[in-house]
Amino acid sequence: MIDFEWYRSFISIYKHGSVSAAAKARILTQPAMSQHLAALESEMGEPLFVRAPRKMIPTEKGKELYTKIVPLIEKLESTSMEFRNDSNQPALAPLVKLGTPPEYFTKAAIREFKGLDFRLSVQFGVAQELQEKLSAGEVDLVITTQKTPIAGVEYKKIEDEVFVVVVPVDSETNSDVKSMEEIEAWLNGQKWLSYGTELPIVRRYWREHFNKRPEIQPTHVIPDLRAVLEAIENNMGISVLPTYLVKDSMEAGKTKILFPQLAVENTIYLASKMENSDHPHVREILRRLKK
Repeated sequence: MIDFEWYRSFISIYKHGSVSAAAKARILTQPAMSQHLAALESEMGEPLFVRAPRKMIPTEKGKELYTKIVPLIEKLESTSMEFRNDSNQPALAPLVKLGTPPEYFTKAAIREFKGLDFRLSVQFGVAQELQEKLSAGEVDLVITTQKTPIAGVEYKKIEDEVFVVVVPVDSETNSDVKSMEEIEAWLNGQKWLSYGTELPIVRRYWREHFNKRPEIQPTHVIPDLRAVLEAIENNMGISVLPTYLVKDSMEAGKTKILFPQLAVENTIYLASKMENSDHPHVREILRRLKK
């Protein structure tokens, strides 16, 4: 008879790629993990992994078994959790902790989460801070534009955000400004608003289109892109912002885009621990956000 723990050990080895890492994650000894795997392989009648130096490579039979049993195991564990709750209390939906930049969540992501069958606990922050929380287990998922190599963390692309120069709607631009030199000269003559003192996206805009670092100094530094947009609407300066953020402002006749041919793109990822990458809630959030 197959032991449920054999399956749990098999899944852990599959996700972590080694017996030692899987044993550490399950708080078991390596011999115990190896024994579970050997027993399951004996029951299946063929190897589930190819043993390579420092790595366990799943066989075709191993891949097939993993695909079939993961949803069943997760459902069984979820059911067990529900039964452990006080029977006199209504069972709460599962909770997923999501770390995200506030601007993207507010203007692009939140509308996609209507009708979820699980609860969200959202934490706002910058990329490095949120990635540290992911590594520490304080959040389950992170929306980020920085694909920082972190052991055990996987990044899946959501979309490419497009950044453009955004100015007040009544901003005047000389219609003769056409060459790259003239565009740069015009931009250099404006008051600039920036997310940070180092001009993070503005610096990339200059390097990509003018092959140099910007020589401008920000008039105001405002660490929230929504507030930067508000400042532009109030004629405090110009900036480089994502199109999803300025769409409503443009439709309301408060701002406009200049030099749309000089847009820059930035990839947005959904980051999760590899051991959770196939979890139904992770797949559902990725499905809803992916463009």
